[in-house]
Amino acid sequence: QRSLPHHHLGSRVHADEMPPRIVHHPSDVVVKIGSPATLSCRADGSPKPTIEWLRNGHPLETAKAAGQLQPMVLIEGSLFFLSVGEGRRGQSHEGIYTCVARNSAGKATSRNASLYIAGKTVTSGAGSASSAVPSW
Repeated sequence: QRSLPHHHLGSRVHADEMPPRIVHHPSDVVVKIGSPATLSCRADGSPKPTIEWLRNGHPLETAKAAGQLQPMVLIEGSLFFLSVGEGRRGQSHEGIYTCVARNSAGKATSRNASLYIAGKTVTSGAGSASSAVPSW
């Protein structure tokens, strides 16, 4: 049983407004190239929050329908990749993803989740051969 919030004079939050709250955070996934993947995110709030995804801290371009290149946001807020691999303009889907829920009462940010592509050769650390500085 929920108790009704007390009304304070001058309060801008209406009784039926609740800031978003992430109820299901995304978690790290490792996916093979060409396989589907889902990063889960669900949020409560009133009015119903809109979900936006960030990749490496930048807003992610998402598709309205399941496309090969761009992931899409499902109705409950999860991010769905039909085929993990190279995104638009040759960008890999690998990265750190964060889900942000917003409504008129505020916003909530999920924990970070990493998407790794399995079996990819990792060139970080020593640097790739193409960017190596000649030793002469």
